[in-house]
Amino acid sequence: MRKALVAMALMMPASSALAQETACDQLAGYRLIPRVEGAAGVYAISQPEAAVTACLAERTAHPDDPWFAVLLARARLAADPADGRAVGLLRGAMEEMPALASAELGRLYETGQGALPTGDRQARDFYTAACDAWPDRVAAPGCTRLAVMKIEGRGGPADEAGGFALLDNLCRSGWGTACLQQAFQTDLHAEGDFDEISRQIVTLFEAGCEGGDLLACSQFGYRLELGDGVTHDPARAQALYRQACDGGEPQGCSYLGEIYRSGLGVQPDMVEAVRLFRLGCAGSDPYACVTLGDILSEGRGVEVNLPEAIAALDHACWLGDPEACDMADGLR
Repeated sequence: MRKALVAMALMMPASSALAQETACDQLAGYRLIPRVEGAAGVYAISQPEAAVTACLAERTAHPDDPWFAVLLARARLAADPADGRAVGLLRGAMEEMPALASAELGRLYETGQGALPTGDRQARDFYTAACDAWPDRVAAPGCTRLAVMKIEGRGGPADEAGGFALLDNLCRSGWGTACLQQAFQTDLHAEGDFDEISRQIVTLFEAGCEGGDLLACSQFGYRLELGDGVTHDPARAQALYRQACDGGEPQGCSYLGEIYRSGLGVQPDMVEAVRLFRLGCAGSDPYACVTLGDILSEGRGVEVNLPEAIAALDHACWLGDPEACDMADGLR
């Protein structure tokens, strides 16, 4: 399933004078585009304050290294999505790292973070600037977001064919996140034989997982669990959920929590299920938060914990789940 495509043909050149992994890399580095080849990076920054401290120290020690400016910006936004200092750091890195800095600035405009106003046009402009550097690997995040905006017609004219072509090019080059987005967009826009479309989507999720995207692993696992577009394989699904969860992807934790809650191929274990739903909720997966709130409010196999149940439901409400808002209000 595209295994031969996963190996990146283009390796990122070493641009930093510091050629060893640091605490900043470990706490705030990118998994798929590490500053130093071989550094692990993180899927999501789980210790934002520690990441800020580590990256600020490296930024102070190496003020001319643009990588640490970008990683410090990433850490600051994890600690506080409205921290406007991230914008200055990214703009300062534009000259030496235009592709990555532009992609990050585009993301801030798209999401309204960094004290910037939400603006699809500005986001698309920054993503376009980032993508101009393709096939440099650091351009892949910006190219992927640009492709999605083209398909959806946001920030500029719609170009569905061009967007899909760009995602396909990125995916075939081994960029797993592009495969994931191609699967999502295919699910939304493809017309024709339903079974064939399902098989195409599964192939893309598998390619995305092989390319290192942990959400693609969760999505591929879910299709395996359902037998949707692929042979039913709950054992492999469980292994993929665990791989994603261990890497910090919250949806994988939620799916694995459901495995233990329902006893799907394992002994039911509510203590383990609650642990996994806590991880999923901490990563802002609404389903995990709602399920956690329900379990803790009713004492389903564990002790009742109304304060934590309400907090979990409030978080799901903030994430946009109206049922969670009603459930939280009913527990107050």
